[in-house]
Amino acid sequence: MGPEEKPSDGEAVTAQARFVDGENDTIIERSKRLVWMKDDTYQLTSKWMSWIQVRDYAEELNKKRYAGYSNWRMPTTAEIKSLYDKKHSNKDHWGQEVPLNEIFNPGFGFLCWTSEVRNKIQAVRFGFRRGLTTFDDVYRPSRGASRLVRDIPKKV
Repeated sequence: MGPEEKPSDGEAVTAQARFVDGENDTIIERSKRLVWMKDDTYQLTSKWMSWIQVRDYAEELNKKRYAGYSNWRMPTTAEIKSLYDKKHSNKDHWGQEVPLNEIFNPGFGFLCWTSEVRNKIQAVRFGFRRGLTTFDDVYRPSRGASRLVRDIPKKV
């Protein structure tokens, strides 16, 4: 719902209105001016990736202008945490229920790399099963995936 759109009397703004389907397997989160990929990197490649590999994969997608854009990136910790929503239920790669909006395709990795790094060797991973963050080695691919996102530029 854009800033000029207001619900009519008695019309509630629902949680589903937060996301809308975009083109080319994307999801638009208008309130935050973000476009998410419907699939995470595991779903797109059938491979677990380290933080380094996800970073490089995002660069490859940008060179190819995936879905018509060249500004795909890993989400910040705050952005990915904001997708954790106990009012929703989706299923990860192992069929475990996780609180992620059903608009995203099921079958994703439950651990998500973020863009945040410390000491150049550890990055933040967000776990969708418990809603917690951990630090992990940027070179470790163990069940590593990320849901890439891009910013919607403001019109000048």
